[in-house]
Amino acid sequence: MIVSKFGGTSVGDAAAIRRLVGIVAARRTERPVVVVSALSKVTDALLDLEQASDPAAVSTRLAALRDRHTAVATGLDLAGPVIEPLERDLAALVPWLATRIGRAWSAADRDFLVSHGELWSSHLVTAALAAADLPAAWFDARRVIATDSQFGQAVPNPAEIRRRAARLLQPLLDDGRIPVTQGFIGSDDEGWTTTLGRGGSDYTASLLGAALDAARVEIWTDVDGILTADPRLVPDARRLPEASYHEAAELAAFGAKVLHPATQLPLVEAGIPCWVLNSFAPEREGTRIVAGARPAPITGTSPVRSIAWKKGITVVNVRAPRSFEAVGFLQQFFTIFARHGVSVDVLASSEVNVSVTLDDASRLPGLVADLEALGAVTVFDRRAIVAVVGVDLRGTRGLSARLFNAVKDVNIEVISQGASEINITFVVREEDAPTAVRALHREFFSAA
Repeated sequence: MIVSKFGGTSVGDAAAIRRLVGIVAARRTERPVVVVSALSKVTDALLDLEQASDPAAVSTRLAALRDRHTAVATGLDLAGPVIEPLERDLAALVPWLATRIGRAWSAADRDFLVSHGELWSSHLVTAALAAADLPAAWFDARRVIATDSQFGQAVPNPAEIRRRAARLLQPLLDDGRIPVTQGFIGSDDEGWTTTLGRGGSDYTASLLGAALDAARVEIWTDVDGILTADPRLVPDARRLPEASYHEAAELAAFGAKVLHPATQLPLVEAGIPCWVLNSFAPEREGTRIVAGARPAPITGTSPVRSIAWKKGITVVNVRAPRSFEAVGFLQQFFTIFARHGVSVDVLASSEVNVSVTLDDASRLPGLVADLEALGAVTVFDRRAIVAVVGVDLRGTRGLSARLFNAVKDVNIEVISQGASEINITFVVREEDAPTAVRALHREFFSAA
């Protein structure tokens, strides 16, 4: 069997869902499990409900969500089987939201609310497949995706997921059905809805693929695979025919939005290949991600394979000249981050300074207050990470000179190299990142 995951743009409207139906129909004999994200932009719209200040605002925003899904259902000639359950679900949300107006929301509240995006889209997809005479069976992912209770960023339990998948999903496959389920969501031991973090639908697909011993996992998106750069910045970005797990994970961690950063781990452990494919052009080959891949240069002998970037970054710098070299300083430093539940992307240190980057500044005030016990703290927001990923970058002579000469007109604030032999990372102002990405792509991929 295989797992086929479709992202938000791949279920974004009636035309996209028709393409999905064609893709699944072509794979019927491979016994697919279909995993879907919410319709594009729906998760953000649900999160915006937290800011609604009165019942009228709630009603207006829910009406917009209802209209969006109704329009898709109508475009698929599925109004009957989809709109009635959607209306019931929305009606149940109104009193729930009313009790939370003006109150501080918990992470559990947010997880419950945003889960509806995937639930609604999966009903649309199930109905569309059934209308095409495909034996689709809607399945609630929360019955299988077992997690802890870290709402908003829940950690899955792969062993329990495997047990539940064998008991609940495998019989559907054995009966010739096509399960349609949701990415991104799960449940804890108490049955509360949890989420795996933004973009977590990829992670769901890999967890299910590993649990069901899939022949492969397919990630269907709106680009031709993993590319040499963000095509929104570099229209002539090239497709990587093949990538290693390590390469794909590095690119995902540093901003390439094709995959969720955690996607690869379950597949590495299970030895399952992953394909990144374009649902708008399913005939194209995409990118195959496999263990032990030996990626070839894209251009000439250049070791650089791709350039990723991620905006919305905050840099936190701690200057502690009197205590930096003291035994236990870095332990204290990272203990504070752990206590606040804040993860770090990039780390750079000097004799008296340590700088880190964060992509979530929501817990910054408390974090900074505790860090000030260690030294002087400065915070720089609106930064971006640029990551150059390739083959043996650390061992390639002259590479750094080429790289930094290419971005000589951009001020680089933090540099990190050495932790990974395939990655060089630096931090710039957010407005300078597109210029840096384009300049690097010209330098390393302009040759024929």
